[in-house]
Amino acid sequence: MNQVVDEELLKRFAGGDSASFKLLYERHKGGLYRYLLRQLKNQQLAEDLFQDTWSKVIDRAESFEPNAKFSTWLYTMARNRVVDQVRHLQVVEKVIDDSVDGAEGQINDSEVHQTRGEKMLIADKQRFFLKECMKRLPVKFLDVFLLKEESTLTIKQIAEIVGSSHEATKSRLRYAYAQLRDCLSKKMPDWGTEDAHHE
Repeated sequence: MNQVVDEELLKRFAGGDSASFKLLYERHKGGLYRYLLRQLKNQQLAEDLFQDTWSKVIDRAESFEPNAKFSTWLYTMARNRVVDQVRHLQVVEKVIDDSVDGAEGQINDSEVHQTRGEKMLIADKQRFFLKECMKRLPVKFLDVFLLKEESTLTIKQIAEIVGSSHEATKSRLRYAYAQLRDCLSKKMPDWGTEDAHHE
């Protein structure tokens, strides 16, 4: 069942197969929760909207359009809940979880021989400066950046979610990555461009 596409799983769930919903939930819970948490910077509120979003998935499963993309539908509902909850989206902190991207994986090859303690210190510095740089991103750029980082969405799908054109969304992402790389290179001169995120 792991190979079944999301849309088919939702269809099966709408038909009464609870196991299909469980698999859908497992696939998307991590990215969705991180997206909400980083948008809201409030754990309780993020958990509330996380549960609310999944409740809407359950309630609206039968009305899901078969030609739509489940992940686009899911993140559109989540983003709408964020917009409803917070009139002015606040700039959020981007925290790289070791379990997701592998913070130590961002360390340059030249640092392979460093002790684990030194590597952890560098990773902590990278996380700290990345959070600082994230605070400087305008909300509309931060929004598409987080959707790209915290999901498997394509640029086309992100464009649908934020109500922008494909080209405008690509431009926003390009700007966000460029600004983060520029900011990080100034704060950490040894931060190589190969370590920055790319589209």
